[in-house]
Amino acid sequence: MRWILLVVCIVAFTVAFTTGSPSLMGVGLILGCGGLLGFALSLAAARIASTAQPEAALIIDPEISALRAKANLARSGAAASPQPTIAPDHGADTDASGTA
Repeated sequence: MRWILLVVCIVAFTVAFTTGSPSLMGVGLILGCGGLLGFALSLAAARIASTAQPEAALIIDPEISALRAKANLARSGAAASPQPTIAPDHGADTDASGTA
C-alpha cells in the first residue's frame, strides 16, 4: 500500500509540474501532498509495528500484583527504617574561652 501511495505521489507531482491548467495543477498538488503524507505515515506505522511487543508478552494480572506487593514492601521497609542521627558537634557547646 505504501508503494502505491509513493507512485500516486510521483505521478501527481509530475502532472502538477507539467500541466498548464491551474485546476489540474491544484488537484495534482493536493494528491501529491496527500500521497506523500500517506507514504510517510505508512512508513512510520510499519516501523512501529516491527518493534512493538506482541500481545502475548504483556504483563498478566498475577505479575502485576506481585510487583505491587514488592513495591509496597519496599515502601513500608523504607518508612520503618529510622532516620540517621547526626552526631553532636562537640566544639559547639563551648564558648570562645574554652569553658562550658
